[in-house]
Amino acid sequence: MPVFETSEELYVCIGGLFERLKSQGQVQRELASLKLTVRFAYTEPEASITLVAHDGEGVIHCGECNEKPDVELAMTGDVAHHFWMGEVNVMGAITKRQIVPTGSLSKIMALTSLIKAGIQIYPQHYQECMAQDK
Repeated sequence: MPVFETSEELYVCIGGLFERLKSQGQVQRELASLKLTVRFAYTEPEASITLVAHDGEGVIHCGECNEKPDVELAMTGDVAHHFWMGEVNVMGAITKRQIVPTGSLSKIMALTSLIKAGIQIYPQHYQECMAQDK
């Protein structure tokens, strides 16, 4: 059984993680310095989350977004969950094509601190999402 049965569950949990990260001061400052659009394209369930960091702010779009991404990371919902839990070796997942990056890897590296912050808070955030779902 997949971690997220519907795109709505994925948006609430992973989209909610991005919104939570965006509200943190350090992450806000880093987003303000980026000029980057990243799309996370998910299968099982079909969903997409786009982070648009331009003009000093970051905007999260759950679902369709007309912004052309500089970078796209494609994966299943389960891989995304395990990634944010800190259980995925990213290079191994890329090698095995569990995560398929498109675009500049150097731009992906600009997200390192955002990813580290997300991995720190996701386990608790996920538990809160599951508690709300009951």
